[in-house]
This record gives sequence, structure tokens and C-alpha cells, in this order.
Amino acid sequence: MLHQGLKSLFSLFIKDKKIFKLIYIIIAQLIIILMEISDRVNLIKSIGEEIIGEENIAQLLTNKKEVVAYDGFEPSGRMHIGQGILRVINTNKMTQAGCKFRFWVADWFAQLNNKMDGDLEKIRNVGKYMIEIWKAVGMDLT
Repeated sequence: MLHQGLKSLFSLFIKDKKIFKLIYIIIAQLIIILMEISDRVNLIKSIGEEIIGEENIAQLLTNKKEVVAYDGFEPSGRMHIGQGILRVINTNKMTQAGCKFRFWVADWFAQLNNKMDGDLEKIRNVGKYMIEIWKAVGMDLT
């Protein structure tokens, strides 16, 4: 939420997209640095039902230069609310905690499951469509 508010505020004053993105990244990193480790750990824990190695989260956030979180999806047609809004909320919590996020688009699995009649080009277009929806809803992809 804080990141989205910063984006909205700065977009009013800074029209050059490259400068805007640079300033946004710097401020977002400063916010992460200023957050207490316990707050960052709690953000991460707030999205998990079960966390294996929970005791290692603080150590990772403290010692690793870059903590990477992964998620994947199978482009299969229309997006539902869980894919849309909840994924944005959870991804943003992870990035606010200082994680880099990588998405895996399971296009070959969608083809194997005969989504979009197994047409890989259509499946990839659906994947791109979903990414655009996440951007529009406010997913932090920095």
C-alpha cells in the first residue's frame, strides 16, 4: 500500500518515466532498509498458511543481498478474484518486505492441459493479459 501511494504521489510531479522509476526504486529501497527485520518477517508470514524454515526468514533478510520469492500460474482463461486481487496483495507484501519476485508462466503445462485448445500462442497471450491486469490493479513489479 505504501509503495502504491508513493507511485501515485510522485507520478503527479515527475513526468519523465526513467527519472520517476529511479526515484521510486531509491525510495522503496530506503523504506525497506528502515523497516525493522521483525516487521519484514511479519509481512512475509502474513501470507503463508504454513512456513517451512520460519526461523530462517530473519537470517535470510539480514544476510542475503537479494531474497527471491517465486510464484507461478497456468494461463487458462479468465482471471478470477484470487488470481487478480489476492495475488497482487500477497506479491506486494513480499516486495515491501524486501524480496525480489519472479513469476513462472506455466505455458507448457497449459498446453499439456489443453487450455486454449492447446494453442501455445493463445496461451502466451492470456499470460500477457494476466500480467497487464496485475499491473493495472497495482502489483509492484519493480
